[in-house]
Amino acid sequence: MERKLNEFLALTQGTRTVIEYVQTFNNLCHYAGYHVDTDAKKRDCFRRGLNTKLKECLNLVKVDSYYELVNLAIT
Repeated sequence: MERKLNEFLALTQGTRTVIEYVQTFNNLCHYAGYHVDTDAKKRDCFRRGLNTKLKECLNLVKVDSYYELVNLAIT
């Protein structure tokens, strides 16, 4: 369980596609507990792991939910 939490905390998009990153992120969220217990925390964790270029683009956009952020990242 602790190994999965550490895996979540170290997760970045890296060379994965956004969809692959979303799938891995969502799978590991089950182990993240209070790190993702609100929508805002989940958005922050997700955004932090995105590749630099995508992160910079999405930092300029105000989103209201994790799912909205995911959809913008995919498009």
